[in-house]
Amino acid sequence: FQQFIEPVPQGDNSQDGNSVTEAALVAKMNDENSIATKSPTSLKKNSVPGTKSDGDLTVVLRGPNGYGTMVSKSFARSSENGATIMGVDTVNISIASYRVVESKKYGKFAQFLVIYREGGIRDTVGVWKRYRDFEELSHKVTQAHEGCAAVIANMSPLAMTEEPEIEHLPNAIMSWRLLKKRKRWYRCLDANYLSLKVFLLERFLHDILFESSSPNLLREFVLGQEEAHQKL
Repeated sequence: FQQFIEPVPQGDNSQDGNSVTEAALVAKMNDENSIATKSPTSLKKNSVPGTKSDGDLTVVLRGPNGYGTMVSKSFARSSENGATIMGVDTVNISIASYRVVESKKYGKFAQFLVIYREGGIRDTVGVWKRYRDFEELSHKVTQAHEGCAAVIANMSPLAMTEEPEIEHLPNAIMSWRLLKKRKRWYRCLDANYLSLKVFLLERFLHDILFESSSPNLLREFVLGQEEAHQKL
């Protein structure tokens, strides 16, 4: 499970401030100065911290999300028990770039830099995620859809029952299916393929954001379940 969280540098609250702050965070997460390039870049091997299971990682390739964009949505603020309270929370999400890393244990694999903000600029974090993390997220989305379909199929039209509290995210499911259709066999680390993949993964996250009634799903994806619950 690849997760490295970096807090954002402080900045102003203007639109330009948002862009500058995000760029500063991306540059810091990518270390070195290679983020300035607008095309995939092969690198002299340099080590970055990994998880306990991976050990140190060696970065061999980096590339930006050339067609990526930060999107946002505001949600009514709720308490831990789900009751609505005064105020709104604005959530922003994007995937800024990708990189190919190598570990002694797992060999080479790709990571994707998810930029997430819930609240002000100072609350922005950047997290490196592997494809398998997105796959786990897709299982939550599709299982919810299948559960909702099963409940509706077994429901009598005359029965007086409460509606199931299940998120139905059809566009997110469609985006994931499109990504799966473009997926190549085994670990394809070709720069052109990763440039497409990072765009499709971002589209998947955008659809989840737009269709969700709360930020919980994306919050848990980025921050992890324990830290996400602390924010409630």
